[in-house]
Amino acid sequence: MAGLVSCTERIKLSRKALAYLGVFLLGVVFSSIAWAACQFFLYRNLSMRISYDYIIYDDSKRVLVKNGLTGLIDFTGENLTDAIHFALERKGLSIFIKSGRYNVSSNILLRNVSNLKIVSDGAELQFNGGSIILQGEDYKKSMNNLIEGLTFINGSIIVENSFMTTIRGCVFKDSDSGVVLLNTNTWTECTLIENCYFENVKKCIVFKAPTNNGTESYASTEIKRCNFRLTRENSVAIHVEAKANFNEGLLQNLRIWLAHSNETNQVGILIDGSMLNTLLNNVVIESFAKSPNEIYGIRIGQHGEPPILGQGVVFLGNFTRKIDNPFNKWLYGVGSCFKFENISVPVGLNNLYGDILEITPPKYLYFSISNIHIKILVEGKFSENEVVTVRLKLKFIDESCSKDLTKVFISNTTIWLDHEDLSAILPTVNIISSIVLDAKTNKTSSDVKVYVWVYGQYG
Repeated sequence: MAGLVSCTERIKLSRKALAYLGVFLLGVVFSSIAWAACQFFLYRNLSMRISYDYIIYDDSKRVLVKNGLTGLIDFTGENLTDAIHFALERKGLSIFIKSGRYNVSSNILLRNVSNLKIVSDGAELQFNGGSIILQGEDYKKSMNNLIEGLTFINGSIIVENSFMTTIRGCVFKDSDSGVVLLNTNTWTECTLIENCYFENVKKCIVFKAPTNNGTESYASTEIKRCNFRLTRENSVAIHVEAKANFNEGLLQNLRIWLAHSNETNQVGILIDGSMLNTLLNNVVIESFAKSPNEIYGIRIGQHGEPPILGQGVVFLGNFTRKIDNPFNKWLYGVGSCFKFENISVPVGLNNLYGDILEITPPKYLYFSISNIHIKILVEGKFSENEVVTVRLKLKFIDESCSKDLTKVFISNTTIWLDHEDLSAILPTVNIISSIVLDAKTNKTSSDVKVYVWVYGQYG
């Protein structure tokens, strides 16, 4: 009888254990579902292009680092800098910083990191003049990094010796600088800055002069869909410093507002270095000044190289000058005018053509043949039976050439090539890169000179 009671009690205990175990498992299931649902509703508006290794957030007392895989708190710190440095102990990370206000007391140095993604849904970083610094020992040590969705108050991003950095969807307010590109060793190229907003920033985007072993190159940088609101004296939206080369790049779909609350010393784009072959498309610079004082849309310095002015470059409002070009730099653009005047063509003797003269437009631009006008002047003392022949052909971008067009002169003459002349040497389909001329006389010596003028537009 006692054995039967003992067996019954054990069965009851086993049932209780199973019941407790079932409740525990149900709790685990429901808590997992609740955690997943919480994550979904908190982050449902975020890009799903990446998953996050760490989620950083502020619980009003401390900054916490949650493991994106396990959901556990891996680190608790006093500030955002320590939290990010903890997360960076691993390489190739994606870090999400939850919206909130974070006081950042010092620079956040991200040295020699690659494939790092720091993303937020609007976290506001109070920097007090500090920066997030993406710094490579050289560009090979800092590649393919992304910063997205952060708001910088009195702070900036410095990109130093880095390749293919992306800064997307960030806001910069109330600071001396916004995005600073810097070369101290090798170069910083192929940077993408897009969908960013700058307000009350003294120098919004700066291409710094190189130092130490840095090169001048910031080539193939693209700035797209960004807006700039300048409110301070001596402020500039985009500044290319002397000896900095922002070449072969792109400015697209930008809007720059000048003189909102200050009508003195503001520049949309300040070019002290080179923007050679950088294309401006759909760039609007708008001034709200009633009595502008040193308010310029674009300003070109003594050693500046202007960009190509493409489609949709617009200046609205009152400026001191829309484009300030005191050193008479060549302004490039689709449909821009040019002239080459009174250029001497060498004349060869004994029916042998002289040295070739090649007339080439500024780098990376091409002639529009429909708007070319060519004048040839032959003058001097012709000897008896002297015949001077001038030969012209078009050179194309693939190094091929058109057939020759020749003009024969037996006396002092000025001619303009007509439409029929030019049509005879047109290509079927190609791009004209230069005009090639040479000349000859049938005599062993000659006092005849040949000169050429070329006018027109670039394509």
